[in-house]
Amino acid sequence: MKLKISTPAKMIYQGEIEKISIPTETGNLKVMDGHPPMVTSVKPGIIKVWPMENHIKVGDEMYVSSSKGMVFIDGKIVRIVSAEATLAPEESESTLLQNKKNFEEKIKRLKTEWSIEEIEKALIKLEKINADIELKRMLQTA
Repeated sequence: MKLKISTPAKMIYQGEIEKISIPTETGNLKVMDGHPPMVTSVKPGIIKVWPMENHIKVGDEMYVSSSKGMVFIDGKIVRIVSAEATLAPEESESTLLQNKKNFEEKIKRLKTEWSIEEIEKALIKLEKINADIELKRMLQTA
C-alpha cells in the first residue's frame, strides 16, 4: 500500500507501507492494504506508520506529528493532506514548551478579544505543538 503525507508547502513522506494508524475525531483509524475507500478528517496528533522497503516489512515504526487535515483512502493508496506535518521537530523541547505556553496565553486573550474562528485557529496550532512535544520526547527515548 502506498502512503503520501503532504502539506501545502511540501511532501513530508511518500513510500510503501504495511499499515498506518491515524488520529481522527472518533479515535485512531488503523488502515491496512485493501481498506474500504473512505474520506475522513485527521485530528492533530501522532500518525504511526509501519514502512516497507521493496515490499519487505522493515519492522520499525515511523512517527509523524500532524495538525488538522484530511485522509483519503482507496484501498491501495492512503493520502494525508495536513496544514502542518513534521517527521522530526526542529525546535528544542524547551522551545516547544515555551511556544505552548505562549499559545495558551494567546488563547486566554483571544477568548475576550477575538472571534471564535481566531480561537479555533490558535487551538489547532496548540494541538500541533503538543503533538510536536510528544514526538520530540518519543525520538529522544528511541
